Amino acid sequence: MDSRSVHPAWRLAEPWPAILVAPHAGDEPPDLEEFLAALASRLGATVEVMEFLPSADEKHPWSVLVRLPEQLTPVLVSCERTKRMDEVPPGLADSVARSKFTIVVESLLDGEDPRMIWGRLAMVAAWRPEAITLLDGATGRWFDRAEIDRDLSDIEFGPPEDVLWRVQAVSSSENLEEGTVWLFTRGLLRCGLPELEMLEVPGRDAAAASKLIDALAGLLLEDGPAAPEIPYPVGPGIDVALIPWRELIDTLDPESLGSEADRAALSQETPNPLQARRAAICDIEPKGSFKRVWTWPQNAVAHFARPDAAVYRSDVSTSRASVVARRSWASAVEAHQAAGPSVVLLAGIPLGADSQGRVEHAWLQVERATVSGGSGRLLRATLDGRTAGMAIDFQSADLDGWRLVQGEHAIGPEDAIDLLGFVNDAQARGDE
Repeated sequence: MDSRSVHPAWRLAEPWPAILVAPHAGDEPPDLEEFLAALASRLGATVEVMEFLPSADEKHPWSVLVRLPEQLTPVLVSCERTKRMDEVPPGLADSVARSKFTIVVESLLDGEDPRMIWGRLAMVAAWRPEAITLLDGATGRWFDRAEIDRDLSDIEFGPPEDVLWRVQAVSSSENLEEGTVWLFTRGLLRCGLPELEMLEVPGRDAAAASKLIDALAGLLLEDGPAAPEIPYPVGPGIDVALIPWRELIDTLDPESLGSEADRAALSQETPNPLQARRAAICDIEPKGSFKRVWTWPQNAVAHFARPDAAVYRSDVSTSRASVVARRSWASAVEAHQAAGPSVVLLAGIPLGADSQGRVEHAWLQVERATVSGGSGRLLRATLDGRTAGMAIDFQSADLDGWRLVQGEHAIGPEDAIDLLGFVNDAQARGDE
């Protein structure tokens, strides 16, 4: 993203790097020449070697500076002895503990499409079958081998856009129903964007607030952030405002997290990302007549809490979600046919665009479904005048999403959950 087009409130003083770490199996480090040759073959392009860096000791067998296709900034690729790692997921802990060598990749996501650049960096780190897992240093997210093969290995398709950030929630209360939550992203700074956060959210609303943050992050990657206090649409008739975080912390409840001291205590990084450029997501109007108090966007969060909520999504999210939904539609139909009446199948379809070119996405409750399409009824009225309950036919090629819903439980094409298992679990819950 061109920093000159970003409002000064959100402009970064310096770029933030992307660092990806992939512990490997095997007793010997990969041979550098073989590694580079095989990588070029995997990428289907020339990998230009800019510099072989000297190896400090046997704990660092090799390091090389390379240039990848369609990437401005050089990439540092290093092979190191695997170090002790914290917070490893239980399913990966034993394999990571046995790892002898790790591939570390570092660069900047400074092109027009940070998602695709991240995907290429991930391939450099973890394309070899010996890679046990991939750790994103900025977000702290771990990808197991199945996720690497399923979500990260298609170079042309690219990874899901949410690999670029992760929403984290912290609270001072053990009982989230009683306390408030501070939600914030990690990872957007390296994309040239401010991190997003939401302060003093009631714990019961944290899940819906996280969905809003995810949707807004995708939109910002595409459109960039609006100037502070300018309404930013996240759904039909649903706007939020972005406010620099320092304008909110003086009015925080003492029992809520998010103060300057909390930020210093929660991150030991230098510079501290929790004290960098960050946009607090707020209601479009502050409260108070004498002193303006910006608060979390209660109405917008309530909108995102609905399973049939019409929301705006980035073009990348829509395109990728559509492909994934269409590929898996037949499995959704099969699972729904095997389910009882308490399991509802929803189909998401795009409708017309508004005056700003944003496409409205609507949900249908499916009444008839085949692998090639079906028909259903609109769950809510649309901006173009179609009423709730209106019958609409659709083709599977029109889909941009689907959901299997049973009570408070729901899954979609992006969830790594066995669909028939979900149906069986629904029956086991005794709701049939």
